[in-house]
Amino acid sequence: MPTDAPHALHRLPAGDRFLAKLARMLHEAGTPAHRLEGLVTTCAERLGLSVSVFSLPTWINISVGDEGEQRAINFRVDPGSPKLAMLEETYLVADRVARGELDAEQGITALARVRSRLERPGAQVNCLGYALFSAGAAFFLGGAWTEMLAAIPVGFTVGAAIALAVGRRERELLAEFAAACIGTVVASLVVLALRRAGYESSAAIVSLAGLVTLLPGLSLATAMSELSTRNLASGSARLIGAITTLVVVGMGAGIGDRVAILLGLPQHTSFVVPVTQTTAVTPALVVALLAISSGLAIVFQARPRRAGLVLASCVVGWIAVRTAREFGGSELAPVVAAAAIGIMGNLYARIRRRPTLAIVLPGLALLLPGSIGFRGMQGIIASDTLAGLNTAISALVVAASIAAGLLIANAVAPSPRHV
Repeated sequence: MPTDAPHALHRLPAGDRFLAKLARMLHEAGTPAHRLEGLVTTCAERLGLSVSVFSLPTWINISVGDEGEQRAINFRVDPGSPKLAMLEETYLVADRVARGELDAEQGITALARVRSRLERPGAQVNCLGYALFSAGAAFFLGGAWTEMLAAIPVGFTVGAAIALAVGRRERELLAEFAAACIGTVVASLVVLALRRAGYESSAAIVSLAGLVTLLPGLSLATAMSELSTRNLASGSARLIGAITTLVVVGMGAGIGDRVAILLGLPQHTSFVVPVTQTTAVTPALVVALLAISSGLAIVFQARPRRAGLVLASCVVGWIAVRTAREFGGSELAPVVAAAAIGIMGNLYARIRRRPTLAIVLPGLALLLPGSIGFRGMQGIIASDTLAGLNTAISALVVAASIAAGLLIANAVAPSPRHV
């Protein structure tokens, strides 16, 4: 029975309505399929319901009842992006239902209160988040102070382009392409201005750092995690969506680069920029971690009081990557970092009864597998097909390594709940 019509929804039993609302809100908050299905199933069992949940990036099906006597709840959804405040509040309601503290009607009321009090950051604040994240990313992509400063206006411009597209479906579908094109031109303008002021900076690093918020690194890691947990339909769909985003952003950046050449601006001669492997704690590193965690807290819509938690997740990720590179080489870095972040998230969930993903998502975003895939797409667009494919495959390997690390974390220190 479709639940999009309000009169049809209210004819459903309270338990069905709660499960539908819970699944929708978890999906909107960016919850992977296997975690969403697990938590909804746990709540259903507590309510005395037998369910079968099937979640895709654009569709959710919940079948309630015994086999042969099931009633189906279906609704379409848009692929959810991480919203940490919604995730945390929704999880707390689901946890109370799973422990028997709330019944279905009370759970529906609680979820409605969660939605009513959540506030999205304003467009200017969101643009600031993009700018801060880009500044921090510039350091981890091999940049220095000049690249970090130059990435700020580029990231802000990308955020503004995304904000201007909100509200119209046609514009939203073109937003990533347009933002990549405009951001690449702005990066060339900023680099040119710095050079005339006597400061040398890399156009490639500045451009990539400015566009990094558009890249589906987290989607790649989530897709591999879903595939590794046998959620093949959802993982495959999300993987194709991430690859499509990479192509769209790569094409936008390629056209922007061509426009920059026609205008006589500095060229992005190579997008194959080195990712920094520094092990020293420097002022630039501290500033980069603060910037990237602050940007993530804004873009992921975390509550202000959780900013320290986002910073802790990023610091743990950096320490794990540094340690893995020192003792096991670069190949083990994503696995060890993801495992460390996952264990930290699961322990936090046990102690504080909060969702594991509140810790895991910001830490994984720091690993930036999307930037590797983007450089691969740039190579393919520039007719360097072999190098581009090698780099793109490296991005998939990094994403698979992250998924493996999370599986290790769940085996070593299982989460008390599914999210």
